[in-house]
Amino acid sequence: MSEEIIEVNPFDRLKIPKAPKKIILPFTESQIIAFLSIIERQNPVGFRDWTIILLLFDTGIRVTELIGLRMEDVNLNQRCLKVCGKGVKERIVPIGGTVQRAMAKYITRYRPDPANQVSDHLFLTRDSEQLTANRVEGIIERYGKIACIEGIRCSPHTLRHTFAVSYLRNGGDVFTLQLILGHETLDMVRNYVTLAQHDLQAAHLRCSPVDNMRLKSGRVSMRKNQKFIHR
Repeated sequence: MSEEIIEVNPFDRLKIPKAPKKIILPFTESQIIAFLSIIERQNPVGFRDWTIILLLFDTGIRVTELIGLRMEDVNLNQRCLKVCGKGVKERIVPIGGTVQRAMAKYITRYRPDPANQVSDHLFLTRDSEQLTANRVEGIIERYGKIACIEGIRCSPHTLRHTFAVSYLRNGGDVFTLQLILGHETLDMVRNYVTLAQHDLQAAHLRCSPVDNMRLKSGRVSMRKNQKFIHR
């Protein structure tokens, strides 16, 4: 069609099948704690890994965005990063105080001098080279095995999902979440909302006002330490 060899596109009437939607379960809080607790932070590589996992969990940035960070992209005073996302689109991503302190310590104490001064990347190997995406994925997978985390894939993408769901659980809104994650539309963000809603259902099961009442013989009585006002 583009070269004008044919006049009719035979694929015009072909319906593209919908891609299956698979739910990626986020890490639980206990799994994150187990994850972090087994990292040896007393050596440069261990502290680098600790900082990387904290950063992924606190910001939800993609692994490609993580390894692309340069020293000039880090603003610890303003507690933010300049991230280059898909389509070479830059955005500003905020970081928390804990990550700010971890990054400051990594940069001043544990980060090796880069082998190539021209490409001054933030996270480096022990040989002062830029980390690759496969390397970061292997690091997280290895720590997951050591921490005996089962039933969930230990990957940077799972940390991205965990950030998104945790952000909503803690009161964040979908619009700021969309900006932080770098999504152009809210379609992807709705998936995280669905996962976060499971928390609401579980909370309601525990805290349902009616279920926490004991209804006997038409009279209403409350459990201990609860009051009910009859009008």
